[in-house]
Amino acid sequence: MTSSMDFLKPRSVAVIGASRDPVKRGHRAIKTLLGDGYKGRILPINPKESEILGLACYPDLASAPGEIDLALVCTPAAALPDVIRLCGQRGVRAALVLAGGFSEAGPDGAALEARSMEAAREGSVRVIGPNTAGIFDAYTGCNLVGWPGVYAGKLGALCQSGNVAIALLAQSHKNGHAGFTTFVGVGNEGDIRFHEYLRFYGDDPNTGAVIVYVEGFKDGPAFLEALRDVSARKPVVLYKAGRTDKGEGAARSHSGSLAGNYAVARAALRQAGAILVERSDEMFAVADMVSRTAGRPTRRVAILSEGGGPISQAVDALAERGLDLPVLSGETEARLKKITPNATQLNNPVDAGGGTDPHPRYMPACGEAILADPAVDALLIVGYFGGYQVRYGTPLAEAENEAALKLAAFAKQAGKPVIVQCHYAEFPTEAIDILRAADITVVRSIEIAAACLAGAEEFHRIATAARETKPNTAAPHPSQASARLVAAARAEGRQSLLEPEALELLASEGIAVPPFALLRTPDDVKTLPAALAAAPVALKIVSKDILHKSDVGGVKLGIAGTAEIEAQSAALRAHIGKTVPSADIAGVLVAPMAAKGVEVIIGVTSDPQFGRVLMFGLGGVFVEVLKDVVFRTLPIDRREAGLMLDEIRGKALLDGVRGSAPVDREKLVSLLLDVSRLALAHPEISEIDLNPVIVNADGYTIVDARMLLG
Repeated sequence: MTSSMDFLKPRSVAVIGASRDPVKRGHRAIKTLLGDGYKGRILPINPKESEILGLACYPDLASAPGEIDLALVCTPAAALPDVIRLCGQRGVRAALVLAGGFSEAGPDGAALEARSMEAAREGSVRVIGPNTAGIFDAYTGCNLVGWPGVYAGKLGALCQSGNVAIALLAQSHKNGHAGFTTFVGVGNEGDIRFHEYLRFYGDDPNTGAVIVYVEGFKDGPAFLEALRDVSARKPVVLYKAGRTDKGEGAARSHSGSLAGNYAVARAALRQAGAILVERSDEMFAVADMVSRTAGRPTRRVAILSEGGGPISQAVDALAERGLDLPVLSGETEARLKKITPNATQLNNPVDAGGGTDPHPRYMPACGEAILADPAVDALLIVGYFGGYQVRYGTPLAEAENEAALKLAAFAKQAGKPVIVQCHYAEFPTEAIDILRAADITVVRSIEIAAACLAGAEEFHRIATAARETKPNTAAPHPSQASARLVAAARAEGRQSLLEPEALELLASEGIAVPPFALLRTPDDVKTLPAALAAAPVALKIVSKDILHKSDVGGVKLGIAGTAEIEAQSAALRAHIGKTVPSADIAGVLVAPMAAKGVEVIIGVTSDPQFGRVLMFGLGGVFVEVLKDVVFRTLPIDRREAGLMLDEIRGKALLDGVRGSAPVDREKLVSLLLDVSRLALAHPEISEIDLNPVIVNADGYTIVDARMLLG
């Protein structure tokens, strides 16, 4: 365990604001600690009392004997700075602050919180909260949230909401076999942050999986770093609230405007190893499942049922989550035929119903045959196995219980995960208890069952990827030429590079760009290279005051020959002079027309929670309409770059459609890596837009480049 955080399993608790009044938290906390058999010392603090609930009460912290690991602060918010200061003077290691009215309540509350945290730093007191639901540790009986019946298990819970934690606790009660290790209500993160708690769970030997409910991080990069470390060893199931947040208003570039808070958060958290769920009722079940599978694969799933309806639902649910239904071998199908000769369908999905009489005896034998098939990673049983005794009464109870025992034994022998979706999962049947006690997850919903299998497969992927080479996090150095370009723009007081400068910077960092020329005056047409003078070209206005050239008619396409280039560039200048009279025109950019291909966008922007992120997706003038983009935090490695190509909805366009050849993936992946490296070498460049980049079988062409300075 992280030694600096072992106060989450305290050996002694001082209750500041202890009370005889049964309705006050200072009374209920002591009563709960006693009732849950807390193994440590309880020290009530109240100058007006000598005894509370049979315990000696002390007038102040100074008079309480022995070391104090944790102080439960039950006093009003206004008293907190003084209380924390007294904790520091007494040598109390940590304080759990229940009261609200701090930074969540406005400027005055934020100032009060700041004074309290300053007092904590002066006295070396760590603070949980403020505005927290509390903590509990099921193994020591330290229950400082007041919820009854918390029992020990393998799930750690880290929540920014007390109500969400109550929902998790209720699911644990219903389940009966999946308990908790430690719960922490994060509150305002006034002192201890999410990443510190997560590392505590990573080091806790009792915790097999971590459930995280988060609304926002105060130190996103530190959390990602902790997540990368912990998720390689233990599954971290995370629900991120605020998925419909549209961000903080319009940005100056496509990269900025498309980087919605949740889109970036989802990508960053998954990239760092989180198993993301998007339904609140999936958190507990998925964490329960992955805590039992030990990183085994679950991608290839066999379905077993006694009826067709649940099978169809299961097929859809698995396919929607990217899981496969392998074809069973002829040998497996023959074994199943002997078990259920009248079954409707015997090659995955397996419908053991049909002409057979409904009976649980078929399930373990069928399950054994399916689990022995080398093409199968996991088994999903759907229907009412576990609930036959509810549907058909006690005559089948003994047979179903025996079948559950056999299935559990076969699953253990096969070493493959089994999950049961039962219509009667919320009924307290003995068969379901047998299954759950044997590490077989039982859930009510087919969709949740599919989410559990997808979560287990995701942890398998994460654990496998953790053994591969990680990207070099050392910041690369910029080239001298690129540094000079940025310095020159800064010296002129500009907040962006002109497009020719952006193209020149890309080239100086080893990124291929097409030939180009800047016509600063009409006479410059005479010095155009032959390749630009003869072939069809694009003309684009260059101005520090115009970022979106096409929006103001600042682009002309398909111009050929020096005479036409001269005439059209003059017309373009005149048009912009009338349309945007205040614009400072630096010239007209001449670049060759791009070959045909798929238009994509590659960009870099800064996220307020997670820092610099790389964006990739379908590009062009409709990029903000399509919004088919994906994100990664920087730096990325080649594997992550390849995944970005596979995750966009329009992936088929990259693979080749209607007779077109697939794009050169390797060159496109290399470009993503080069842009990642460039962005890290130039932290002063706040946003990068390469849009569009034309990609085809021959490689890529950067058609437009935009760079903003922070």
